[in-house]
Amino acid sequence: MAARRPRLRVLCFGDSLTAGYTSHGAVHHPYEETLVQMLAMAFPDLKIETVEDGVSGATVKFGYQARMNAQFLPPKGPKKSKSKDEEEDGKRYDWAIVLGGTNDLGMGVPPEDIFEALKKVWAVPLAHKCKVLALTVPEAGVEGKIRERIDAKRNTLNDLIKGYSREGFHVFDLHKAIPYWAMSDTDRKRYWDDHLHLTPDGYDLMGNKIGVALVSILVAERAAAAAGGDAHARPPKRRRMFRDDDKTFDEEAGDPSVIDQGYVVVRRADLD
Repeated sequence: MAARRPRLRVLCFGDSLTAGYTSHGAVHHPYEETLVQMLAMAFPDLKIETVEDGVSGATVKFGYQARMNAQFLPPKGPKKSKSKDEEEDGKRYDWAIVLGGTNDLGMGVPPEDIFEALKKVWAVPLAHKCKVLALTVPEAGVEGKIRERIDAKRNTLNDLIKGYSREGFHVFDLHKAIPYWAMSDTDRKRYWDDHLHLTPDGYDLMGNKIGVALVSILVAERAAAAAGGDAHARPPKRRRMFRDDDKTFDEEAGDPSVIDQGYVVVRRADLD
């Protein structure tokens, strides 16, 4: 009997940016789709399973924790049977990628209150042996005096997110990875659908960026495990995974400050 492939189970949790809201809601193109491709390409030995739980208009302060509890706590009523994997490791998910705060800021919720609510949301998966990849809140394309106020509050919230530390908790700076105002007009038209949401290409870019971040963490964890947890151990010699693993691709010769001239593939060489 063939051995079962190990699984990597990821929860993508958040608001409309997680749901992939675009074209005024006529289309939904979640970043989860590209994330799965990235993970599968980097770890062909794993069976990748994801759940996308993005709700348009959702706020961290009013509703996130109840939704997160529903993802991890058993439902009321008849006992639900566990999968073989859950019985073996006691986990429903291995990772929860959490994005939230845009709608709260728009409602005028203080960034400190949003952060306190986020900590409670993160605590749910962490309590269930599930690691968290928290995303910072991306920009909004608003102008004038309101932009200064919103930017200041968003920066405060993002600084709080980036400054948080707990075992199993990681942060990816989505705000820095996909800017609004720092993009060229051409890139902005390609990746941003309106002042809050992305285009399908934008969500693919989002999945690519998050995927690279998560793959990097997972590779580092595997290396640490192979070295017996010694962070200072000498890394093993890299072996070529593919025929062109050492080749320089055309995309690598572009201007790194231009967003559409960056990497479009992930190879082991990019992660070492």
